[in-house]
Amino acid sequence: MKLNHLIFVSLTTCFSCQKEMPSIMEPCIDIESISDSLTKVYTSKNWKYKDKGFAIKVNDTSFLKVFGIRYPSKDIMGIKFIGRNEDSIIYEDFTISNIPFRIGCYDVLYTRTNQPNGIGSIYSTNDDDVIIDEYYTDTTAVNNKIEITALDTVNRMVEGNFAISYIYANKRPKRNPFEPYKIRFFNGYFKGVYYE
Repeated sequence: MKLNHLIFVSLTTCFSCQKEMPSIMEPCIDIESISDSLTKVYTSKNWKYKDKGFAIKVNDTSFLKVFGIRYPSKDIMGIKFIGRNEDSIIYEDFTISNIPFRIGCYDVLYTRTNQPNGIGSIYSTNDDDVIIDEYYTDTTAVNNKIEITALDTVNRMVEGNFAISYIYANKRPKRNPFEPYKIRFFNGYFKGVYYE
């Protein structure tokens, strides 16, 4: 009788144990598509930079030179994206600052880069080193995020994804009337060297 009870308990334990299924991680940044049937996407020259990035921008696909800067505190960093035309002249430039120096997904919540409160960003259209129009993070937009997916501290490489909206928020009229008042970068990817 004890043997039957022992076999029953053993079999019940063996076959009733279930491993918990690992939870499926939600993506940090949603994949977006252009929902406006009138929008066209133009592709700029795909530069063969070692340190590169790209993002879809409504009416354009931007290919970017990317590099990071690890701040002296060692626990945060900034990432700089520079778009160049076929003559190697800078035509757009944006920076995301105060990103934690670790793998993770982070909201971009602040309109400026020179504040200590959290992750901020700024964007400008340029004619090389001359700023044409400057934009700030659109804090009313959802899904303003940057994701650090890899940090290689030996080779000093940073890699990740981003999606961010900007709004023209200056009091003066725009210098380039053909640029929109709101700009959204989405499905963005970057990989580049960071400097200390």
